[in-house]
Amino acid sequence: MQTVPTSALKVVKRAKKETIPKAHKQLAYWKQEGQKIQDEEIRNQATWTVNDKTFHAEGGSIIGLLAGDNQDGYVQFMVGYQSICDYLDTLCDKNDSHNPDDFRAMHQALLDSLEKDGDMGDYYQHRPGFNDDGYLKKLVASCREAIQTFPGFEVMQADMKEVSQYYIDFQVYKHVEEDKREPLLVQFYEENQALVPGMRWYEFACGAASTLALYTLAAYASSAPRTKEVSKQIKEAYFPWVQGLHIMLDYFIDQEEDRLENEMNFAAYYETKTELFERFRFLDEQATQRLAGLPDEKFHLLIKKGLYAIYLSDEKVSGNEELKKDAKEIIKLGGKQAAFFFQNRWMFKRAI
Repeated sequence: MQTVPTSALKVVKRAKKETIPKAHKQLAYWKQEGQKIQDEEIRNQATWTVNDKTFHAEGGSIIGLLAGDNQDGYVQFMVGYQSICDYLDTLCDKNDSHNPDDFRAMHQALLDSLEKDGDMGDYYQHRPGFNDDGYLKKLVASCREAIQTFPGFEVMQADMKEVSQYYIDFQVYKHVEEDKREPLLVQFYEENQALVPGMRWYEFACGAASTLALYTLAAYASSAPRTKEVSKQIKEAYFPWVQGLHIMLDYFIDQEEDRLENEMNFAAYYETKTELFERFRFLDEQATQRLAGLPDEKFHLLIKKGLYAIYLSDEKVSGNEELKKDAKEIIKLGGKQAAFFFQNRWMFKRAI
């Protein structure tokens, strides 16, 4: 049985050797499948997504260090599920109708991926003539095949579906007409406010927009039978607090890009730099508090600290003096391990 690494160096070494190559192998397979799509525009969107979003699968694969001897099953599931997320995000972005029914119908694929069997949805029912030659259904089938090997799946399935539903709701509200997005996201927050004391609506949106909770649940489900208590503990640590920190970091580095493209950016809702730093500290403290006492607690804390390094070492930051200055303040929240990940990010990236 594989042990879970508890130092930053071991996480980096083992991910490079074990989980990231497995993710690359799965991605290469899905790129080949995407190239079989006959419609040129859809084919280009599917293959572009695999190329452009490789980073998501690489990051998700690191959580596979929790999967014990079933890394292969976990990585197959994670890459399939993440590929669905990224493919559908591309299809929603490149659609002029902004139809929420269309977005929900397509995202049913994510919930179907969390069922061992049963009929699949009519994902393109609101897109007459749209034909990806079964590409999306193949991704769902691959996820289903993988979860057959998860001894803890039945116990953790409900929590996995719950966090998946929050993600789906966010994706729908994010892609409707521009003037409807903020009111819908505020309403989304108000409906769930009791779950997230102290969070603001745009921080909750970030908390719903990540897949970290689902992948952590999947990794534990893949390796051994689990209890409902452990499942709930993992879900409540990652959703919404670690996830909120995760996606707010993503929005932080995208501020300039989103400003130029007139896109909604949740980090831009903070009125001052001081407020931004204080709220990052708040999210970090809440996440740290909830990760305490989890199985493999040290690993989870390393994942949280690694988020700072992965995002703040991005070239969007290094090429922008103002962001770089702010990033130096924010990365202090991650402590020494974040600094280690940060210093080794480029070596890590070259190696993968």
